[in-house]
Amino acid sequence: MTIFELKLFAVLFMVIDHIAMYFGRLAPLLTAAHFMRMIGRLSFPLFLFCLAQGYRHTRSRKRYLLRLYLMSLVMTGIMYCAGDSYGNHNIFLTMFWVGVLISLIELLQSDFRKGCIACFLFAAAQSAVIQLDGLLFPTLNGDITCGLLLNPHHCEYGLPYVILGVLMYFLWERRSEFCAMYIVFALLEFCNADVQFLIIFALPLMLRYNGERGRSMKWFFYLFYPAHTLLLYWLSTILAG
Repeated sequence: MTIFELKLFAVLFMVIDHIAMYFGRLAPLLTAAHFMRMIGRLSFPLFLFCLAQGYRHTRSRKRYLLRLYLMSLVMTGIMYCAGDSYGNHNIFLTMFWVGVLISLIELLQSDFRKGCIACFLFAAAQSAVIQLDGLLFPTLNGDITCGLLLNPHHCEYGLPYVILGVLMYFLWERRSEFCAMYIVFALLEFCNADVQFLIIFALPLMLRYNGERGRSMKWFFYLFYPAHTLLLYWLSTILAG
């Protein structure tokens, strides 16, 4: 299975999840909404996996990170304009942080001195961000300010999923360790009584990855995310009244 095919599965699961999110209170979906949201749990781990593989093979990591950052700003602007009822939709920011941490770790591995300096600057910048968050934007939703100030602590799915994406990158070549890590992560979600433990069912799809990219359609996946959430949000507001 190629990266393109895995992304198609991720998109399918995501759309099912978001349909339930926006229309779950309508009579036709009342009984199915919870099941649809359970299916949706498979989406983000697949996107993270595709990110990890794409980051490994991309020609320019700087451009890759720039695209993710710019798209995260687009989503931040949409969330600000649409309001709280739109929801928190900014997986681009989470993915951006996965890429940043991967680069920091690899810099530490290749040049420890430069890596330490980069980590120190990173920690200092994050400390400043946390302080500025409340000072500059005291009335804004945290989901919005984290996109403006690049605060990883409030990104979608949270810091644990940033770490999951990083581990996916570094453990994939050691398949048994990759599987063990992923299963433990899912079990931790189960212990938290969180439906997110259903991410475990994305693992068989990841293991079918054949190392090939497949068709690109890069911008389709970047643009489909904001487009479909805006469309579903707009339709839900019309139906609501």
